[in-house]
Amino acid sequence: MLTSPASAEAAWDSYSIDRQTVRPGETFTITMTLTNTETTDIVFSYEYIEPNWPMNVTPGIVEAVGCGGDVTDCSVSGKTAVFHPRVPIAPGDSRSVTFTARALPPPVPGSGPMRLSWSPYMYYEYDYTPGGPLHSRIHQAWVPQLTVETDYS
Repeated sequence: MLTSPASAEAAWDSYSIDRQTVRPGETFTITMTLTNTETTDIVFSYEYIEPNWPMNVTPGIVEAVGCGGDVTDCSVSGKTAVFHPRVPIAPGDSRSVTFTARALPPPVPGSGPMRLSWSPYMYYEYDYTPGGPLHSRIHQAWVPQLTVETDYS
């Protein structure tokens, strides 16, 4: 299992994938974990994951088959998933969400392996006082560790 924070500073978001190679019909699961490094509760969180180019515009490579984790709701559509982790998240606590996709047969018979990489998006709000300011943090970027290669042999 590969695991890595999204950036050098960011201990608040981490990502992992359960396998590096899949064959047609096999699934892989991506886990995204949000840790509250603030001094107040996280009161809202939204997470999303989508494939990178060219997989995002190429049909028939993977299909989303499920989502879950410590969420109030999640949904999958095509190759993407949307999550609302359960809140509040107290300082020091974490919430993890999962996205599962299945590799499909090669789009062109005899195709070689394809590298499937993913971009997560995490957003949260914290330090909310009615009538006062609302603070937020966002991360959206390609995470190299979230790459799986198809094996069409």
